[in-house]
Amino acid sequence: MGATFLPIVLHLILVHANLVLGGPIANGGSWTYGFVKAKALVSQMTIEEKVNVTTGYTGKCVGFTGEVPRLNLTAVCLQDGPAGLRPVRRASQFPAQITTVATWNRDLIIAAAVAMAREFHDKGVNIWLGPTTGGPHGRSPLMGRNWEGKYLNGVASYLAVKHAQEEGVVTCAKHFIAYEQETFRNPFNQTEPYSVFPPLVQSSISSNVDDKTMHEIYLWPFAEAIRAGAGTVMCSYNQINQTQSCANDPALNEMLKTELGFQGAVISDWGGTWDTESSANGGLDLSMPGSAYGGAFGNFFGDELIALVKNKTISEARLDDMAVRILSPILHHQDLATYPQPSFDVRDLNLPTNNVRRDHYKIIRQIGEEAVTLVKNNRAGGRGLPLPAPSLMSTLAVIGEDASASPYGATSCGDFGMDCANQNNGTMTIGGGSGWAYPPYTIDPLAAINAYVRADGPGINQHLENWDLAAAAQQASRSETALVFLNAYAREFEDRHNLSIYANGDELVKAVAAVNPNTIVVLHVAGPVIVESWIDHENVTAVIIAHLPGPESGNSLIPVLWGEKSPSGKLPYTFGKHPSDWPPNTIVAHPVLEPQADFTEKLLVDYKWFDAKNIAPRWEFGFGMSYTTFGFGSLSIAETFKPDTTSIQPTHEPFVHIQSVGQQGRSLYDILYTASVQVTNTGSVRGAEVAQLYISFPPSTGQPPRLLRGFEKLDLAPGESKTATFELTRKDVAMWSVPAQRWETPEGVIGVSVGASSRDLRSHASLAVF
Repeated sequence: MGATFLPIVLHLILVHANLVLGGPIANGGSWTYGFVKAKALVSQMTIEEKVNVTTGYTGKCVGFTGEVPRLNLTAVCLQDGPAGLRPVRRASQFPAQITTVATWNRDLIIAAAVAMAREFHDKGVNIWLGPTTGGPHGRSPLMGRNWEGKYLNGVASYLAVKHAQEEGVVTCAKHFIAYEQETFRNPFNQTEPYSVFPPLVQSSISSNVDDKTMHEIYLWPFAEAIRAGAGTVMCSYNQINQTQSCANDPALNEMLKTELGFQGAVISDWGGTWDTESSANGGLDLSMPGSAYGGAFGNFFGDELIALVKNKTISEARLDDMAVRILSPILHHQDLATYPQPSFDVRDLNLPTNNVRRDHYKIIRQIGEEAVTLVKNNRAGGRGLPLPAPSLMSTLAVIGEDASASPYGATSCGDFGMDCANQNNGTMTIGGGSGWAYPPYTIDPLAAINAYVRADGPGINQHLENWDLAAAAQQASRSETALVFLNAYAREFEDRHNLSIYANGDELVKAVAAVNPNTIVVLHVAGPVIVESWIDHENVTAVIIAHLPGPESGNSLIPVLWGEKSPSGKLPYTFGKHPSDWPPNTIVAHPVLEPQADFTEKLLVDYKWFDAKNIAPRWEFGFGMSYTTFGFGSLSIAETFKPDTTSIQPTHEPFVHIQSVGQQGRSLYDILYTASVQVTNTGSVRGAEVAQLYISFPPSTGQPPRLLRGFEKLDLAPGESKTATFELTRKDVAMWSVPAQRWETPEGVIGVSVGASSRDLRSHASLAVF
């Protein structure tokens, strides 16, 4: 049957869908149209053509599938990454995801996803290799890629996937699963900066995770991405309980495709495939990069898969399933006849390409502004933040290499943003690796400050280097206020060696604070750093965590520094006081042939560890100060059953009903309770507060003391009150039962608390479950 007759066949199949649909995917879920179209296409393909769809080849994009010209099926373009198109020109560099979630603003999480999706679409990308939805999760503060993600209980995963795919781009939830260190991840046939063994000698790190922890911590944000309709999932480099992730039957076929009901394709990370037969039977659908890059990552699927299907080692039904899974979400969301073709070629970045940035700088700047997290502010004696109006200031020192532009230019950092890691490269906008994207420009803090004060502001005394402490102190001593800009870099391919600030930063702060009574520190960091050597210095009056804000870095700081906008960012991770505050041995670095990472802390990741072990953090999860103050009223909770209307692709997660809730429902995501609390701006300036809801299971359950289950950001004028409302799903009040293999809600009293951070809980109530 030729491609000319495909529309007629598709119509007939749609009319009689209930009779003809079936197989491993059932009916494609919400992608019924795309699924039927994919089935019709695949039914016309030879074995060789089906394999061509499942295998990566060299092309214009970092990932490029084979074509089926006979059926007018063009190649599928897959492209990095979570902060924008990499390494593509004339596109935006967006703030790192860790910055976006630091806003705790659902609207901005959506806006970032929509803007990126539009840029990927306009460049002709079919599958956006993002967002980072659940790997890494942040088990170790040293993990080199923590900055790429952070999920706020899965909310960011759901929102980013849902709204990006509404723009026509297919998303890729990554990295599945328990991918929590770079050290010894070991892509096939590759060495890493830490390697001591030749390629293929040392196994990938094995993440050894118990079933309960897997479900309640690491699978949770992926479940949110799947029910939001994620079209593809990327399996990770690591092993999971001694089996390679991309060939892991329990993880891919059981948890992902059966329990979560995932209808799309599993794509390997580049070098994540180690074997054709075990991967295809273990749940991998698309092997990347296949034969591309001269076979540098091996040469899997392709001819080997053809032979395995023909000798029946792998069934043709499984091959059909792979091809249909790849094509279903694409054909549902995209009309390949009119969808843009790639307008770039990663093999030659000098070729002309279209500009897709639109006015996305506005979104980038707004994310940077709302992510600014004020963690210390001593306003005694007119010091601290906000700064006085520029006309009232005589002198201002701007100090530190992070304050200025790179002396070498962003292009010198290379296609992965890593070539400048060990030199003064100016202000840090995002981290390095496949999550990097070239900034088309950078408004560094010094440039933004100079522009802001140029009319009638203070004289700027600058020192843009971290090692000449005497020169830095001299400029600081000549100034009323000193702004010190510091950073701490992180990247893919290698974990952080420590939690120190980069480039002599601690000594720079101390040298400045010794001579300037109003020293304000701004940190561009990829995760927590240790600040204990100077944080209590009486002259360090304010500290800002500006995260990784993208190219509008300086512009996003100005409104907060001068009080045009009250800071409203909140920490999406915990700052400890000492490296020993976190669980031990979370990065396994001892060179052995079969490295093993035992997740012995289990559920106690990040703030849950600090709470359970009663460790006082420097700044807790969810913390962030304002220029105003907020009051919380009484917390009320009502039983308000609502059936799930948010799951675009419903999961198959098993659960037991709560007897005390009358309506039984059909989904783990049915809403059972609604909590509400009134929040009032009790100060004198406008500001936004993030009301955060945490639950506490009965102590007998052995759960962490507190679990984030909701948040709402409220913008309030002085004296204004608004109500924060939190809808709690069945899953929110459930735990995973290993013996029963289902989600269950324990009988007893569940505590519910709302406040301004995980340790500043103002209002309390309880749920009695029986």
